[in-house]
Amino acid sequence: MKLAFDSAGTGRPILFLHGFTLDRRMWRRQMESLSKRFRTIAWDARGFGESPMPGTAPYKHCEDAAELCEALGVKNAIAVGHSIGGHHLLELALTRPDLISGFVAVALSGLASIPFPDDVQRLFGEVKQAAQRSVDEAKRIWSKGGWFATARERPDLAEELDAMLERYTGWQWTNANPVENIDPPAASRLGDLKMPALVVTGDRDLRYNDAVGDTLVRAFPDVTRLRLPVGHMIPMEAPDALDRAIADFAKKIGG
Repeated sequence: MKLAFDSAGTGRPILFLHGFTLDRRMWRRQMESLSKRFRTIAWDARGFGESPMPGTAPYKHCEDAAELCEALGVKNAIAVGHSIGGHHLLELALTRPDLISGFVAVALSGLASIPFPDDVQRLFGEVKQAAQRSVDEAKRIWSKGGWFATARERPDLAEELDAMLERYTGWQWTNANPVENIDPPAASRLGDLKMPALVVTGDRDLRYNDAVGDTLVRAFPDVTRLRLPVGHMIPMEAPDALDRAIADFAKKIGG
């Protein structure tokens, strides 16, 4: 699988994986800032941005990430994942700890032990139904979801979000996606995580994401918790604070 990616800088690798309907452009601020001290790598997951669409064969995002690391000669990396991308990199940390020495969860979503709240599940259903009629209609509904609300208060960030959503094909809404999670699921294996972690949440994000953050904090033996006065799109809403936290985290664990 050939994934679209950007790489800049030298030094300890930092991996960046985006959230659902987004792409690697959401990390442009981190790539510009942190590439001065680190080797930064951001990629589009399969089915997003400029990466190929999934086929019919089962696949795992964490395995795609591992293949990318191996192709680029990446080891001892800090994995930074946003929203569902954070869950994919959590799976990578569990299945390939030889590649990952530090994990940064940014508004992580998708942890099986914490169900999505009713309003989010209704949103998923409405978007899926609308996509059968029109992907554009589905995108309009999705863009009004709570995960994007605070970022959309700023016209510049709303424009960036719209550009990423415009590129998104809607494939996951209109097809039977053969994507798989690891088995046993990550939520039941959190006790296996021995690496240092940084858990970042937004005070204006959904309470669901704060609950996920609390669960991760309890799971990691060596963890730093950071709360920022923003919403779900932390890398775009509070880039300077996030960049400092990642750099400090890398220094703490020997980066």
